[in-house]
Amino acid sequence: MNISAVIINYNSEKFIKDNLNSLQKQTHKFKQIIVVDNNSYDSSLKIINKFDNIEKVLLNHNAGYAKAANIGIKKSNSDLILIANSDIILDSNFNYFVINKFEENKEISLLSPLILRFDKTTIDSAGQTYSKSLYPIEIGYNKNINKVDIKQKKVFSVCGAATVFSKKSLEKLKIFNEYYDEDFFIFWEDFDIGWRANIYKLNSIFFPKAIVYHYRGGTLKKNILSRFSLSIGRNSDIKYHIIKNRYLTLIKNFRFKKFWWAIPFVFFKDILWVTILTLSSPKIIIKLIMSGKYLKNAIKKRKKIKEHE
Repeated sequence: MNISAVIINYNSEKFIKDNLNSLQKQTHKFKQIIVVDNNSYDSSLKIINKFDNIEKVLLNHNAGYAKAANIGIKKSNSDLILIANSDIILDSNFNYFVINKFEENKEISLLSPLILRFDKTTIDSAGQTYSKSLYPIEIGYNKNINKVDIKQKKVFSVCGAATVFSKKSLEKLKIFNEYYDEDFFIFWEDFDIGWRANIYKLNSIFFPKAIVYHYRGGTLKKNILSRFSLSIGRNSDIKYHIIKNRYLTLIKNFRFKKFWWAIPFVFFKDILWVTILTLSSPKIIIKLIMSGKYLKNAIKKRKKIKEHE
């Protein structure tokens, strides 16, 4: 088996050099390393250009994470594809363990590695599950690795910071020529595709031997308000996508027969959460009202997903 990497870059001058170094120094080499740049205006492109054997796709506008990832996936021609942020660093044996695992078990479709912070002791994600209100939860988030039972297991979904797909599974997950939903732009796209994989009964696993280091939350204090403060502090466009994509995910993937019990939790959580976000940036209300085309697209995609159930 062979593996390609698709890295989505946007103004990542602080991280891209270490990222690409870690990709090129794998004990088992990538067949392709594809960097899709979302029209960065910092010096990250100058850094990328210093690397040999990197395939670059330079977009003339910020197309969002989902579309950039799809462009990279369509350029790849490997059995396995790593989709990752530009602020991650791979352990040097990452590919070795990943390829061995997929060769050992041909039924694996999605693999979520052990994602640690740069301190190498704090967990960023050990796969994804969901809350009672059907929000994604990064398993082990913000916990010390020595205080969590880290073992291989099936998971509901995968963390978008670094995910390995089999190319065959991506072709099964594709809807209207899209792997990730391009209506999402950014946020929720990982949980959405993971939920869809669940509906299709594809096998998603957390595999702790494959290790990734991720910057996310590196400056956050470890308390209950840290992620809340991060969301409130985002600009209005980001808040808009967070809310919009929450409901696109539910429209496409929620099934009453399986998740009927979650309805009251969804109702009360969203009243609180959406109210807080919209009050902090009132102009996103207008954008949400004008999002009818995304609603129509989600309904069409829901029908397409149901054909595979």
